[in-house]
Amino acid sequence: MSRWLVPLAVLGVLAALYGATSNPDPSPDARTAAFAARHVALTGDPVPDIASFPYLDDNIIRGTWIVETADGREAVGRAPGVIAAVVPAYALARPGTVDPLPGGLTAALLTAVAMVLLLLVLRRHLGTRTALAATAVVALGTPVWSVAADAVWPHTLTTLGILGTAWAADRRRWWLVGVFGGVMLWGRLHAAVICAVVGLGLARTRRQPGIALRVGAAAAAALALSSAWTRWMYGSWDPSSGYRAGDFTGGVLDHALDPLNWLGFVVSADRGLLWWAPLLVVLGPTAWRVRHALPDWSRWLAAGGATYAVTQAVLNRFSGGDHFYGYRTSLELVVSLAPALALATPHLSARARRWVLPAVVVQVTVIATGAITDDLYSPVRDVWWRHAFVDAVVHRPGHVLPLAVVVAVTTLLAARVLRDARVAVWLDRADRPVTGSAPPPSRAAAPVTPTPTPRPPARRSG
Repeated sequence: MSRWLVPLAVLGVLAALYGATSNPDPSPDARTAAFAARHVALTGDPVPDIASFPYLDDNIIRGTWIVETADGREAVGRAPGVIAAVVPAYALARPGTVDPLPGGLTAALLTAVAMVLLLLVLRRHLGTRTALAATAVVALGTPVWSVAADAVWPHTLTTLGILGTAWAADRRRWWLVGVFGGVMLWGRLHAAVICAVVGLGLARTRRQPGIALRVGAAAAAALALSSAWTRWMYGSWDPSSGYRAGDFTGGVLDHALDPLNWLGFVVSADRGLLWWAPLLVVLGPTAWRVRHALPDWSRWLAAGGATYAVTQAVLNRFSGGDHFYGYRTSLELVVSLAPALALATPHLSARARRWVLPAVVVQVTVIATGAITDDLYSPVRDVWWRHAFVDAVVHRPGHVLPLAVVVAVTTLLAARVLRDARVAVWLDRADRPVTGSAPPPSRAAAPVTPTPTPRPPARRSG
């Protein structure tokens, strides 16, 4: 079997699923980016006539999406990549109005590519079957589906950049690590901290300063291009010109020492990670225990994601706005942890293994239900005590429960299929080396193998 059959199948299936479930009525974040991208694609002019886009006229926080250019005109204020990524789709489709479909399909394709990169990384270490299962959990059991693939958010770019960084670092392609770091900062400027931690960390642990130089040079080039974009669009070389910088400096004063804001990222009902991602609790302790057995790049990527999460908590409120399903501001942390958590699974204890499937079923069921329906949201004022999925089950059981049951049963059946011996044999064929294939990875990226751990003697019934 061709080694590319499974990745291509994953790309096609996920792109189709994401595209079919993309949001027909996305957040103002995505709509304004689409408005700007369509205008650029059709006219080549970076500053549209905001008066021709009445969508924001009655919005009390209209200024969140509108900034002033150097010459005093109003323009759409978004990160460069969020607008630029959608321009090709609008250039091809050339719709008469701001149709969200080109943006939705763009997000679907870019996110599917990111998932294939994750699959390729994990397959080198865990084999096709385990890599396929782990990729499916990230693709379908996190807001990668309900946010990054739902419309072109900044997270569409950062997810692609983070997993591209993992793929490139695993293959020691340091220039590409910097390029994917550039993709991250085009999505969110401060996501560059993830690239910086990976580049500097690998240079330190491998005692190769050239790694940091190559990663930094490529990322700096991407930053320069970002500045050129903002100069063209807003008349300023400041790469943060797409946002009102005062909002973030004010955020530092408001959130840096606010314990409730920090706790909100973890335990708030509708935005806290622990409510949406029980697998973090199941896999996290094992990943920490065996961290020194994991590839160094996966440890530095996790550290970069943690650094980004702290930065995000300082700069912004935990809730991340509304009109999206699941957590959003913590998504980069989860994606950064994903390779390390997956690579730690061979070390799981028997007890932890028993909890993996229930946690997977819960995550996929909860995320898929909202990603498919596209209308389950909690108002930002209520995110401490309301959970969008639980609210929907309580108030709209006839609409939500049948879909949730179908998703849960489908997830269980998929897990059973992957465990089938015949499927295992078929997928194992994709792991066989082919003529002219690349040499096996070096010691720094060696496959993770389980190490025996001492266990107390079993209790005997008396």
